[in-house]
Amino acid sequence: MPGMAAYAGFFEVGSPKKGENVFVSAASGEVGQLVGQFAKLTGCYVVGSAGSKEKEDLLKNKLGFDEAFNYKEDLDLNSTLKRRH
Repeated sequence: MPGMAAYAGFFEVGSPKKGENVFVSAASGEVGQLVGQFAKLTGCYVVGSAGSKEKEDLLKNKLGFDEAFNYKEDLDLNSTLKRRH
């Protein structure tokens, strides 16, 4: 069911357009990974949050997210996103 949840949530609810910014919370989970992939295929700039350095590296280096951060270390979301984008 992760595929259905990711697809419906991203394409049916979110309706993203090429070039838009997409933030994926819990991006290293089953649904989050798929949402990130759908966003990249759509041509979006994708930022994901994860709970460890290893998961952050997975998002950027294996799954192709444009940027990722560890929400346990970067506690201020606004300044984290401004710093990285």
